[in-house]
Amino acid sequence: MTIREAGKGIVTTGGGTYRIGFIMDGQEDETELDAYNMTELEELYRDFYKENGFRQNTVTYVER
Repeated sequence: MTIREAGKGIVTTGGGTYRIGFIMDGQEDETELDAYNMTELEELYRDFYKENGFRQNTVTYVER
């Protein structure tokens, strides 16, 4: 799923650290990103997945 789908109801405005689980090369992995809101989290995650060469719709969960 996408970061927006996985973060629905979890990502709030006001800032926070989010742990994001995703699938890369058939393996589960995770990263942490600090973001003010969903828009910023989407932008940061987009840069992250482009840098690492995987697709954006591989998110398995978002935790705060």
